[in-house]
Amino acid sequence: MASTLQVNFAGVSMPNPFMLSSAPPTTNVEMVARCFEAGWGGAVLKTLAYTLSQAQNVNPRITAVRSADDQIIGFTNFELGSPKHIEKWAQDTRWLKERFPEHGVWVSLLHTEGLVESQWREVTRMFDQAGADGFELNFSCSHGMAESGGGATVGGNEEAIKMVTTWVREETRKPVMPKLPAIVQDIPGKARAAQSAGANAIASINTLNSLPGVDIHTFVPYPSVDGGSAFQGLSGAAVKPVALRTVAQIAGAVDIPVSGIGGIYNWRDAVEFILCGASSLQVCSAVMHHGYRIINDLTAGLLNYMEEMGFATISDFCGKALPNIHRHNDLSRAYKLYSSPDPDKCVGCGRCAAVCADSAYSAIHLDEDRRAIVDKEKCDGCGLCRGICPAHAISMQRK
Repeated sequence: MASTLQVNFAGVSMPNPFMLSSAPPTTNVEMVARCFEAGWGGAVLKTLAYTLSQAQNVNPRITAVRSADDQIIGFTNFELGSPKHIEKWAQDTRWLKERFPEHGVWVSLLHTEGLVESQWREVTRMFDQAGADGFELNFSCSHGMAESGGGATVGGNEEAIKMVTTWVREETRKPVMPKLPAIVQDIPGKARAAQSAGANAIASINTLNSLPGVDIHTFVPYPSVDGGSAFQGLSGAAVKPVALRTVAQIAGAVDIPVSGIGGIYNWRDAVEFILCGASSLQVCSAVMHHGYRIINDLTAGLLNYMEEMGFATISDFCGKALPNIHRHNDLSRAYKLYSSPDPDKCVGCGRCAAVCADSAYSAIHLDEDRRAIVDKEKCDGCGLCRGICPAHAISMQRK
């Protein structure tokens, strides 16, 4: 049987599992239409603002976060909900579904000042009638919404999660998908609370509350908005390890599907999220970095992987990593390793010897040809040298 990327996520059929997350890449209907034409399976529209006074953005509001060698590893932003009227978004939702019936159109609810039950119910009814395929509940915005009592403030409170999910659940028969934040106590418990209130799926994660840096001459954090700044949401490759953790925790805690978000840049990232339990994949920062065109590499790479591994559908390998994730106390202490440099690959940079001396067990030295030599008896098998070797010349062997 030939492999297929077709998915049915929480009852929503899509040509592939890749969706644009609710973020700058889904700012308006024209952009979403272009993403569908480019080949994306679905999209979550920019979070709706009940009144436009709640979505007044500042300039600038997006900062590229760079590594020590000047590579972009993510973005921070303090953008708010959509500055478009909800009535206009309802018209646009109907337009999108008429022209792209095979793609998933999800609505992100809701940027409000506090939690007003009538507003959540009203907007749910409005977009149910407009033909939206499903509702993502923004319980995870880490900056502006959280400051006003929404976003991550809701996602950190199980009673609030159940309350708001119930409001939406009672107004629609379409799928309801709370989006949970990463930095909360007991995220499995938060996911179970959402499921108990009628959620059909869980999305995770959103951005992490952060500060990208400070101008050391003006003393103002980046980006400067007329001489001041604020805490912002961090996204991109930098948050991927956190996102994989939350997806795995949620997938192991509930029996509803999970939409994985956070640092998906290539098909390998996508495979890892699926292995950890995600059956749809939301992308933002990679599009902000490279544009919609990356969908071609994402779908081609994922399909090639599936065919190579003999997987016919996404569900065939969804969650396959979960049985291999254990409590730390249950990991073997009898499994002993040592590092083993390959002299043919070693470039003689000396990094392994330096870090082993200063951060590990002083088990590595360089010979007369500047090749790394390991003292097996001293080596404690921590793996630091393997991780920092620029030539990938070090493997770990059993003692």
